[in-house]
Amino acid sequence: MLMKTAATPATRAQLHHLLDAGQALSATYRGQMSNHLPMAQQALLELGASEPRLLAWTERHETFLEPRDCSRPARVDPARDLGRPGSDAGWREHFLARIASLGAGAALREALALLLPGAGAIAFHGLIRTGHAVLAGHDGELAAGLAHWAAHFMPLTAIDAGAPLELPDWLHVLQQLPRPAALPSGLIACRMQAWGKAAAFAAVAGRLQHGPDTLRDLALLAARTYAATGNFTVLHLLTASHAMSVLQPWWPAPEAARGFSVAAAAGLLASGARPALHLQHAPSRPWPALIAAACEQDDAHVIKLAHAASRLGRRWPDPAWRAAVERSIPV
Repeated sequence: MLMKTAATPATRAQLHHLLDAGQALSATYRGQMSNHLPMAQQALLELGASEPRLLAWTERHETFLEPRDCSRPARVDPARDLGRPGSDAGWREHFLARIASLGAGAALREALALLLPGAGAIAFHGLIRTGHAVLAGHDGELAAGLAHWAAHFMPLTAIDAGAPLELPDWLHVLQQLPRPAALPSGLIACRMQAWGKAAAFAAVAGRLQHGPDTLRDLALLAARTYAATGNFTVLHLLTASHAMSVLQPWWPAPEAARGFSVAAAAGLLASGARPALHLQHAPSRPWPALIAAACEQDDAHVIKLAHAASRLGRRWPDPAWRAAVERSIPV
């Protein structure tokens, strides 16, 4: 009997070919839904998906996306046009020019100084797409990710209203905040923004005590909470935490992470999930089985979660990462 030969994993060159083609697609579709195609393509590559699987997934998912407006965009002013509707094309040209002038690394550092205060933009997807672009090593995709972030920039107000709080105390105070009177039930970003406009939120969100382990602790909080609840909004907080870890070498200053922790506060509140500081159930399936299963999923969010968790698990070993992936993939 002939032995079945394992398919050869896709290559970075094949990924770059797909990302080149994907530059013709809009960053959003159906209004404010983010295009997940390039993020999932990079995640599938790193998870070890074969070329046929990567191509099949691409063909299936690009059918409902929309073409990008390729008319000559108006020039953007970084001091004025952050978050301006319809500015994506102008921001893309801006960041392409900065990358050509400064190089990708310096342009990224410059952009993060501008964008990190609005880390939660479009439900963290600008941040997440930028992280995947850095891992892909593709300048056009980097410009596209930064443009998606800038065009939907969403700063959340936080004021210096008291002594810093350790993570458990910060979470406790956040959970006691009164629910906004008009909390929308739709898009994640709209719910985050509703919380961000509340005066009580502004007085608490920025009080998290920051230190060298803050990003790790927020990421583990997201993983444990997702493992306990399967909450879709918390999933985005986990993949956003991974993106922050990817971008950390280019943070313009250590305190740049504060914009992310404020956005994380809004994301947690918008989720309605009860934060889990400890893992409730140990995972049962090993990483190879989970990664193989993730590569066969149709849902881009599951693929990105498995990719983010596997990478975070290599940096900060903990069973929570595997538990989170296990929660997302039915047996």
